[in-house]
Amino acid sequence: MRRAMTDVAKAEKAKLILNVAYDLYKNSTFEDIKMIDIAKAANVSKGTMFFYYSTKEILFMEILFLEYEKRFKGFEELLLPLGKMTYEEFKVFFLQEMAGILDEKSVFIRLSAIKSTILERNIDYETTVKVSLGMFTSLERIVRLLVERVAGFTEDDFYELFQAQHAIIVGFKNVVSMPEAMSQVIIDQKIERYRVEFKSHALIAMEYYLEGWNDRQRK
Repeated sequence: MRRAMTDVAKAEKAKLILNVAYDLYKNSTFEDIKMIDIAKAANVSKGTMFFYYSTKEILFMEILFLEYEKRFKGFEELLLPLGKMTYEEFKVFFLQEMAGILDEKSVFIRLSAIKSTILERNIDYETTVKVSLGMFTSLERIVRLLVERVAGFTEDDFYELFQAQHAIIVGFKNVVSMPEAMSQVIIDQKIERYRVEFKSHALIAMEYYLEGWNDRQRK
């Protein structure tokens, strides 16, 4: 008789599938990857795949959750050694940290861009709760550290700031993800000013937002 898998073995199998899907996504797109492709690469049956992840969206939402955890952990590690900061010092810190994650080809950025429009449309309640609470818990620690270090701003102010940052990143990622035909038109018609550079333009937009955010708090 086949012995039941232990919880440890199940966790390892789930992690294997996640790692394989992550590696496939680095060189492909969400649309082009099929669950059967992941199953074959992970050397598991299709039934096993769907036992652990009933939809492709749930699988990639789990990957995005892990990417957010890494991002917030990195942010926290940069922040912890710092003491009190003026607004100007905080602005420099915030923009430098943001610059470090703005790789438009990274798994984190690419999945963030499709989170609301694709991933969240086909995930279950359990996954939604896990991801939402996990992300909130990680961000909550950062917000508390920021309130301790930057005078004049509340927790609500910093939550709003991170929401705006997410919107800016996703917005510019979607703008630069234009079809090849559009890119060719820009070249052929010599309208290069129409092209958006993801990292530099996102940072400029974030800096503008920070100035308005600060001005509003001072009124």
